[in-house]
Amino acid sequence: KLLDPTGTTERAVDTTLSPRLRSLRGLTAGLLENGKPNAAALLTETGRELRDRYGMRDFQLFRKSYFGHPVEESLIQRILHSCDFAVAAIGD
Repeated sequence: KLLDPTGTTERAVDTTLSPRLRSLRGLTAGLLENGKPNAAALLTETGRELRDRYGMRDFQLFRKSYFGHPVEESLIQRILHSCDFAVAAIGD
């Protein structure tokens, strides 16, 4: 379940936070970058750190089509079906 932090879309109706993960061990992270400069580098290094420090199984890097648009529903579904949790980041 993804929440829109801006609160400006119909998807933002439910503001319930996801429960905190007890551990990252054995999990796969979906890392969503917005296409801005350095976002992929930031998230790739973040994924490596999470894997090395916390025993995360793996991470997958996903990319939005354009930083100024909301993430596409099809991409949300890909993340939901292939990852245990997601992290989004910007760059510049």
